[in-house]
Amino acid sequence: MKVKCLFGKRNFLASLFMMACFLCVSQTSHAQAWDGEGDVKVYGGYANVGGKSGVEIGTDYAVTDYISLGGQVTYVHVKDREGEDYGFLSGYDLSFHCDYHWAELMKLPSVLDVYSGASIGLRTGALQVGLRYNFSETFGLYAQVKQNIFKTFGEDSDHPAVYKGKTALSLGMTITF
Repeated sequence: MKVKCLFGKRNFLASLFMMACFLCVSQTSHAQAWDGEGDVKVYGGYANVGGKSGVEIGTDYAVTDYISLGGQVTYVHVKDREGEDYGFLSGYDLSFHCDYHWAELMKLPSVLDVYSGASIGLRTGALQVGLRYNFSETFGLYAQVKQNIFKTFGEDSDHPAVYKGKTALSLGMTITF
C-alpha cells in the first residue's frame, strides 16, 4: 500500500527540521508567548491547504488578557489536472480571526500559548486551533490547524474549491512587538 505524503518530500523535511529545532530550544527561557492585553504579534510561514503548498502572513492583537483579533493573508499555488495555472487571484484568501488564549486558564508555562478561535475570510469561514512557543522576548514558533467549514463569497466557480472544506496546516515564525 502506497501512502501519499500530504506536504511533499521537501516540505515534509523542512517541517520536520523546524519541529526538531522547536524541541531542542531551552525550556529555561523567560520569554512570554502571550502577554495579554496590548500584545502584538506578526507571524508568517509555510501553509498547506488540502495538500497544496503555500505561504501565509498575519498579525494578532490582544484586546483583553484572553481574546485577540487579527488578520491573515494565505496564498497557495493552484493548477488544474493538465497543469494549467488557475491564476494568481484564485489561490489567495484574506481572513479576519478572533481567538481565545488558554495559557493562563490551563496554567501553562509562560513560553507557551495555546489558542482556539474562528475566522471569516473572502473564501471561507473556519475554526482553528494553534500553539505558539517563544524562545526569546521577540521571536517564536507557531503551528496552527484550521478547518475551512463553509464557503463565503470569494470562491471561483470556474475551478474546484481551493479552500472550502479543506484542512489547512501552518508552521512558521512569530515576532512580538
